[in-house]
Amino acid sequence: MNKYITSTLLCLSISYTVCAQENVYPDLAQLSKPFVSNSLTPFRGKNLYFGGDWVRARILTSNNNILSNDSFLFNYDKIDRKLLITSDYKSIFEIDHREFKAIEFYVNDTAYFFKHIYFINDKDLFQILVRDEGRYSLCKVIRTKIVRGTLGTLGNIGLVGASSSLMDKYVDLAEYYIFFPNKEYRSFFNIKRPAIKRLFGLNPEGGKVDDFFNSIGNRDYDENDLIQLVNFLNRGFL
Repeated sequence: MNKYITSTLLCLSISYTVCAQENVYPDLAQLSKPFVSNSLTPFRGKNLYFGGDWVRARILTSNNNILSNDSFLFNYDKIDRKLLITSDYKSIFEIDHREFKAIEFYVNDTAYFFKHIYFINDKDLFQILVRDEGRYSLCKVIRTKIVRGTLGTLGNIGLVGASSSLMDKYVDLAEYYIFFPNKEYRSFFNIKRPAIKRLFGLNPEGGKVDDFFNSIGNRDYDENDLIQLVNFLNRGFL
């Protein structure tokens, strides 16, 4: 899957916009509406990106304002692909995907930066793992599906001693996107050496991909290895 990206890819950061719009703080209530789930399963938190732990965040709105208020907590519904907000853990509201460009979640001392990449699609939130304008960038989207058990619904999750094969469960699968310096991107699911090498094809950087994998040895690779690979390739541009 290849597409051309615009020159503004991943260059719009929340931190930069805070400086430009630091005196503008729109009301969260103006952007939110009551949340109604599209799924047929009960709302139990397992479909949420941060589980039951709602977190602080700040939003880059569609008109480039910064929205932030510590009275509100956020989460993201991975199935319905909706940004959720609450102030009391009881009443849950959603913010329409057209109302914001990016969001930065804060979990303890760690920030997680997500943004819409509209030329791919206008609903997914892409987590930015490596951002390097003009070089290689990496992001991911969590694809969550419900695997139905023979008992039928997630409402049976409270049955003590029930076999896991009898109960519904959520399964997460990470889809990764590598953005190339020539403004193309490719998506993939498997972090395996042959699959990664095929992404680069005849790209001159293909040899550096081999160098990286040779340096860490043959084993099962994970997301951290993928991040290190992209950073390794970017260092070659210095």
